[in-house]
Formats: sequence, structure tokens, C-alpha cells
Amino acid sequence: MAGKKPRVGLALGAGAARGLAHLGVLQELIKAQIPIDLVTGSSIGSVFGALYACGHDFDRLERFALELKQKHFIDFTVPRMGLIRGNKVEEMFKLLTQNKTFEELNVPLYIVSVDLVTGEKVVFETGSVAKALRASVAIPGIFQPLVTDGKVLVDGAVLDRIPIGVAREKGADLVIAVDVKYGGERRKVQSVNNIFDVILLSLDLLDRELVSHTIVDADIVIRPELSDINPNNFDDAHEGIVRGRKAAREMLDDIVKLIEGYKKE
Repeated sequence: MAGKKPRVGLALGAGAARGLAHLGVLQELIKAQIPIDLVTGSSIGSVFGALYACGHDFDRLERFALELKQKHFIDFTVPRMGLIRGNKVEEMFKLLTQNKTFEELNVPLYIVSVDLVTGEKVVFETGSVAKALRASVAIPGIFQPLVTDGKVLVDGAVLDRIPIGVAREKGADLVIAVDVKYGGERRKVQSVNNIFDVILLSLDLLDRELVSHTIVDADIVIRPELSDINPNNFDDAHEGIVRGRKAAREMLDDIVKLIEGYKKE
């Protein structure tokens, strides 16, 4: 007896510039017509999750990403709670999401942030998508937190780098996770030149062991080889996108078998 169609969740992880590999992964999943019933994301993963949920053409997005430079979304400020104000990146998110609310998206989307006041995870699923993205990408020390409604919101990766558990909580029977932090053995990055490199590479090391315990909760893990790519280098998107496509293609047969073989109780 054939099983009922499973509800498939896609959990997209944090990784700063390495997260551009999400674009390549999504291109392959779309091309293969893999059904995605809900999306969760932290940090850069939430950005590409939102773009998917908005129904964007990912081939056109690739052309946009190849032209994207850090100057387009960085607005430095006098450091108080972060080096970057965050207004420019929020305006870019409004443009890319057409200023949609969660209720207007094609696919249910859940964006993860963390409230420093309570020390708890915050999951956005209503209201402005751009505002939620602004909170989720607020890397501590780099972006100023989003202060709203008594909350001081920072990057979702602080507590939940790949929100697999959120996907389960929201009804996913199967979860495809995309880990863009490492992919294989960690190799030396090419250089450590500035405060952004120091913060991002330090955060990489801090959560590596934690994620190794949570990633096992996913049914499928797509893990592009990105360990040699500096997480601060947004100016060269091509390599990350190509590696994302490759990693996704290698897992497509397993994904199809998992979905087709699923039997719901």
C-alpha cells in the first residue's frame, strides 16, 4: 500500500557568504521538481528561504548575486551595538521580497532570530518578511541588533544555525537540511585580514560541535564543500553557487527515494 505524500521541510542554515551556495542548491531542487511544503531559515539561510517562498526565478537571482557587492548592503556606523547599521540591508530585503508579509508567500516560511534580553529563540511567521530577515542576519558585533517590542534581536545562528527542529515543529514529516558552514574537513581559509574575518571565523569554531549533535535530526543533509571560502567574501558568489549545485545534484537520488518510499502512519 502506497504511503501518503509526506510534508517536506527545507531547513537552510547560516554561513554568511558561504550561504550563497543555497542559491545553487535551490536551483537544483527546483529543476528536479522536489516538492517543498515549508521552509525554515537562520541568517543567510532565511534570506534564500524567503526568496524561494516569494516565488523568485533563481536563474535571474544568480545574475543578481554575481553583481552584488558588499557596498550595496553595508552602512557603517559609529560602533555601539554593531559596526553596521543595517538600514541598507533591510531596504534590499524589502526590494527582493517586494515588501511582502508572511501571509502573502507561496510557501509557509519560518525565520529564526534570537532575543538577547530573554536568551530565547524567536521564530517569525507573520508580519513583514524584510523585518524578520533584518533580525535574522544581525550577526553579533557586525550588524546592530534589531530593537523592537522590548526585544533585542540578533542572528538566529546564535542558538539555531540550521533550524531542523523548527521544521519538525511546524509539521514537516521529512526534513532536508542544507549546511553551508563547512562541508568536509575544515581547511585553512586564505586569509584573516579584518574584524569581520575575526568575528565570523570565531563564530564558525564556536558552533561547530553544537551543530554536529543537531544535524542528525535531518533526514537528508546537503553539505557543499565550502570550508576554504572566507565567510566574509560576498564579492565572489560564483564558486559558492557552483558548489551548491554540485552538492544538491549528488543528493537528488537519495531525496527522491526518501520521498517516494515514505509511509505515513
